[in-house]
Amino acid sequence: MNIRRVRIGAAAAALLAGLALMAAGLGVASGKAASRPRKSPKAASGAAGKLSLADHECNHFGSLSCPSSSSGGELSSTDCRLDDGSYLDLVQFSGSAGQTVTIDLTSGAFDTYLYLLDPTPVVMVSNDDFGGTTNSRIVFTLATSGTWTMGATSLGANQFGSYSLTIQCTSAPITTPTPPGVPPPTPTPVGGPCVPNATTLCLNGGRFRVQATFASPQGQAGIATAVSETSDTGTFWFFTPNNLEAIVKVVNGCTFNQRYWVFAAGLTNVAVTLTVTDTATGSVRTYTNAQGTPFAPIQDTIAFATCP
Repeated sequence: MNIRRVRIGAAAAALLAGLALMAAGLGVASGKAASRPRKSPKAASGAAGKLSLADHECNHFGSLSCPSSSSGGELSSTDCRLDDGSYLDLVQFSGSAGQTVTIDLTSGAFDTYLYLLDPTPVVMVSNDDFGGTTNSRIVFTLATSGTWTMGATSLGANQFGSYSLTIQCTSAPITTPTPPGVPPPTPTPVGGPCVPNATTLCLNGGRFRVQATFASPQGQAGIATAVSETSDTGTFWFFTPNNLEAIVKVVNGCTFNQRYWVFAAGLTNVAVTLTVTDTATGSVRTYTNAQGTPFAPIQDTIAFATCP
């Protein structure tokens, strides 16, 4: 069964303008070999004026639905055309905040490229190749409820043919909003040596245990997922693995001022509590970021007076 088309006129132009104004960093997905052509980011100037909206077949949406649905479509010269010469189908679904969606775009006729736009509409994420193929996949946790839009297109200009588009949605988690002034959940204290796990970084030779918690204005709260980068440095994500929220390192500054140093930075404005424990002495340092405040860099060069 082909994707059901719904005529909506000017709304399609708004979605296409969202694609035209997308951030340059979203224009190329990871995993592309250097020898392959790269899809250029949509120009920040010109917006929908640089898109071919004249054809009557352009202004429509397809429709898929959660929790799971799949259908076929076809790129043709009557579809909406982006400023890089590629043609595009717009397919919508109704999503809820907290749902994680997995979207697959596959084709044997062309090298696929996939966009996901939020209800405003703004491009949130894009993908070119996935799993060593020329097919595309997006896995993303929805931040807001409403009508989300998938853009099914090709990597190169003037590529046509049939494709399959599939969406699978997890259930949105049931959350209780965090009351004002109430801190987010805290990790269970752990004594003894640091043991790395999904929520724990063990830094500076494994001596320092680092954990983080978060709480969003929408009521999403929990313990951050830890990702070790080096022996001294790690990162955390809150909502989805491809969206890192904070980075932290613990440095041995004993030869300079008889202290261990803690440095951290964040790419978030939700409430965050970062806890660093010296497992050799039990000393703890806690750093917080207030709700709605950009995460300020932490450069604590007197954090732990526990040398050596």
